[in-house]
Amino acid sequence: MIYFLSRNFKKFLSIAVISTAITATAQQPQQRQVVNPNPGMSVREQLMRSPLNKSRQERVQEILNYAASFKGTRYVYGTMGPNSFDCSGFTSYVFKNFGIKLDRTSRGQVADGRQVAKDQVLPGDLVFFGNRGNNRVGHVGIVYEIDDKGFKFIHAATRTGITINHITDTYYKVRYRGACRVVD
Repeated sequence: MIYFLSRNFKKFLSIAVISTAITATAQQPQQRQVVNPNPGMSVREQLMRSPLNKSRQERVQEILNYAASFKGTRYVYGTMGPNSFDCSGFTSYVFKNFGIKLDRTSRGQVADGRQVAKDQVLPGDLVFFGNRGNNRVGHVGIVYEIDDKGFKFIHAATRTGITINHITDTYYKVRYRGACRVVD
């Protein structure tokens, strides 16, 4: 009889130990496996470099560098890159690469951001142009650089393709219609 009790006690003890281990494991919070998509960089470094942790200036500089990489690409009406662009195709293509969705047309892009006064534009803002004597928007570019005379903007020009012009250029000066900010 003692043998029978000790054998059952051992079973009971084994079951109790296993049950305790299962309960303890179930009560511990599950740790998520973090997959590092860039093994050359720690997960912390990647998080610090994510778009959410970048300043506006850093994000805009990346956008402008990307836009400038297309300098010289030809203009073709109705195209959205990367081998050719029209003006709104260029702006929407550039910003889409950074997770910012813009309307397909320059007229539609006017409403895609917060309106900004001409003397308050910053690099990365969209600038809009129309025809002489016509308030209707028909062209768009991205403010590239601010200087003491105004600003430079990068855009898809019909004759030269992706290029940089200055707001004081006679052609654009009289056609300026407004600006909006899409990167905060």
